[in-house]
Amino acid sequence: MHIQELILQTQHPAKQKEFYNKMLGLPLLAETDAEFTIQVGTTRLSFQKTQQDVLYHVAFTLPRDTFSQAKGWLGERLSLLDKNGEDEFFFANIDARSFYFYDADKNILEYIVHYELEHEIGRPFQPTDVMHISEIGLPVEGVPEQVAFLKEKLGIEPHKSMSSEEFAFIGDIYGQLVVVKVGRPWLPTESVLAVVSPVQLTTKDQKETQLQLLPFPYTITAHAF
Repeated sequence: MHIQELILQTQHPAKQKEFYNKMLGLPLLAETDAEFTIQVGTTRLSFQKTQQDVLYHVAFTLPRDTFSQAKGWLGERLSLLDKNGEDEFFFANIDARSFYFYDADKNILEYIVHYELEHEIGRPFQPTDVMHISEIGLPVEGVPEQVAFLKEKLGIEPHKSMSSEEFAFIGDIYGQLVVVKVGRPWLPTESVLAVVSPVQLTTKDQKETQLQLLPFPYTITAHAF
C-alpha cells in the first residue's frame, strides 16, 4: 500500500509549515492562510486549519543506510523522544528501527527504516532523502471490526500478522494504517493518548474504491495499481 496523499488538520498552520519546511527540510509545494502542502518523498502531506483539538501519529520511511545519520542530524535540531532512557527502537518482528519526536503541534512523528526495503543512497543523508509517509494512526473503538472492514473493502491485512484487540498494523512494508484503540498511548510515550482526529488518505492499493471508516472521520481513496 503506497500512501500518495495525506491530509491532516492543525490549529496552527503557520507553526506547522515552519516546522516541516524549515526544521525537517521538506519542500513546500503550496500554501494559503488556511492550508499548506509539503512534499515527503513520493507522498504529499497537507495540513488544513481547524478550531478543534487534534492529535496524530505519522511515520516517515528512510533509506535503510541513513538511520544513524538522520538521527544525528535531527537530534541536533530538536529533542528526540525516549522510553526508559532509550531513544531508538528496534522492531524484530518487522525488521525495522525507528526514532520519535514531536512536531509543532505535539503530534508523534517517527522516522523509520525497514531493512527489508532494499533502498540505499550510499552518501551522506539529506533531509529530502525521506522516501515516503509509511504510517498514519487511526484510533477507533473496535479494532478487530475495523480490521475486518478494511480487509473486505481494500483487500489489506495485518502486516506480519501484527494484530490484537487494541492494535493492528494494516498494510505492507510500503504503507500501513496503524489502527489502535482510542486512549491507547502512542509509543514511545505513556501519556500521549490516541484520539480521533480527521484524516483524508489517498493510496495505491489492490482495489479501486473510496470509503469512510464510520463513525470516524477517516476517508480513504484507493487507486488500484
